[in-house]
Parts: sequence; C-alpha cells; structure tokens
Amino acid sequence: MKTLSSTLLICSSLVATFVADAHEMQTNLKGAVQAATSDEFYNLDRNPPVETDNYVALSDDASYTYQFRMDLSTPLSMDRFDGTAAIDKCIGWDNGVSPTNFTWYGISFQLPVDAKGRGGGWNTAPAQPLKEDGYVQMFNNTAEGVAEYNFTTSADSPAIRARINNGLLWDTFTFDFTDGSNYVEQQSRQSVSCIIRQSDDGTRRTYTTVVNPILTLSLERLSGPAPTPAPEPSSSSMAGSVFAITALASSAFLLL
Repeated sequence: MKTLSSTLLICSSLVATFVADAHEMQTNLKGAVQAATSDEFYNLDRNPPVETDNYVALSDDASYTYQFRMDLSTPLSMDRFDGTAAIDKCIGWDNGVSPTNFTWYGISFQLPVDAKGRGGGWNTAPAQPLKEDGYVQMFNNTAEGVAEYNFTTSADSPAIRARINNGLLWDTFTFDFTDGSNYVEQQSRQSVSCIIRQSDDGTRRTYTTVVNPILTLSLERLSGPAPTPAPEPSSSSMAGSVFAITALASSAFLLL
C-alpha cells in the first residue's frame, strides 16, 4: 500500500483552492454542493454559497482518473420490536445534543501521495473547525454531493483517510475495484442518543440511539490506463510449437 501524504482539508479560513504537485495536494474545501432532492436541507438558516475549483494541470504519467464524492444522511433508528422510530420514546436530551438535527464539522481527507487534482465543487459548512459554524442537517434527511472532487493517481485501489468532526483518529477507506465495477463506496457512522428512562433524582439514566448519521464516501473510476497490447510471438516460440505438434503426431503414428 502506498504511503498517504496528500491531504485534502476542509478549511474555512483560507481561500478556496486546490493545489497539487507530485508530492502533496493541499485542498481547502470552502463548501459543498447541496442535493436538489433535499428540500428540507435547503430551508436551513445557514446556506453557504457553492464554490468550485478550476482544472489543475496533470502529469503525463497519471494512470487512473476518479471522481470523489461525499454524501451525508441522518436516518432515524427504528425499534426492532414494534417498528416505530426510537426517537418517539425520548424523554430528554443531554446538554449540547439537538433533538432535531446533527452538525458535521472539521472534516478533512487525505488522498494518495501522487494524487493530482482536476477540480470540483463544494460547500463551506463542513469546513468549519467549530461545531457552531458547521453543516447543520435535519434528522431523517439526505444531502447528496456535499463535496465532489476529481483527481488522478497511479493507484488502482486508492486508500483515502478521513477525520470527521475533529476526531482524534483518522479512518482509512480502501476502494477496491477488483470486482470489475467502476463505482465503490464506503461509510462512516456516527451516533445520536437520547434519554428514555431516568431515576427520580436524575442520577441514573438509560439511553438509546435514535439517529445514526452516515458519511458516505464514494469513488467512481472515470478512466484508466490503456490495456497493454499482447506481445507478438517470437520465431523461437513458433518453432517450439511446430516441433511439439510434430513430435506428438509422430507418437500417435507409432501407437497405431
């Protein structure tokens, strides 16, 4: 596996631009393209402008071209016994936990070391380092194409590392195209819980998960290297084939 050092940071304090060379690609995502199918998402108070990045020149030896995409969703957890939404059983919420929405913030990615940028479109909210400035998504909502970015790399199974909501650890996602498909996606799940039971004095509480926010990363392989042509058979290999056939024929004749 190749060493990963090209970092794609969603950062709001810098000018939106993608910079790529043979060793490092520093990406400052200033927003994310919002899904036209997510009407509820568009009605949020915070609706940052969509920004795009222009084409960046590629090296001649780039082998594969991919489209990277990030989607966000906040599906409700359902009770496995009665089939109702778990959120309907909530009697309280911890401080700082919203009963209606989830906030994405401080998201960054690390691409393969030789990645070369080809531009994309994105939205400012997931870039923010502070939760209060982040990307607010209502529960039971899907936002597609929150970030899109094209790049090239020599890796036929690229590995992308991600840090979500300023987490301390980086998750690694490997996109394996060995099954012949040109599209692969990976997911990272978060968790939102509420209080469903509480002692009279408030010292003991029982929690349940009501929403599992999902960050979906996908890669679509747009193009790959041209197939290597089969080598022409040499005269020596042809001679060997003819000799083998002749010998086999002679043996058959003798068996008769």
